[in-house]
Amino acid sequence: MGINLGGLMNKTLDEFINGSIKINGKGPSNHKNSKKKLKSTRLDRFLPNEQVEYFKALRIGSKRVQRMKILEIPIERRKN
Repeated sequence: MGINLGGLMNKTLDEFINGSIKINGKGPSNHKNSKKKLKSTRLDRFLPNEQVEYFKALRIGSKRVQRMKILEIPIERRKN
């Protein structure tokens, strides 16, 4: 069983040393560390105003619900 090296064996040692393989400053290692940033999307650019206001109301409502304290409501005992 032989391993196919894709023509690497056909090159001489001088071709490898003289730079047949080029290395850029921005390699894949730098690319992995950087995160792709998404562009901000404004709803009012593609949605009707009525729907934009609806989503704004949902957002405010959800914050209000999050901040609400849960109160215990005493349950009255049934009279038999």
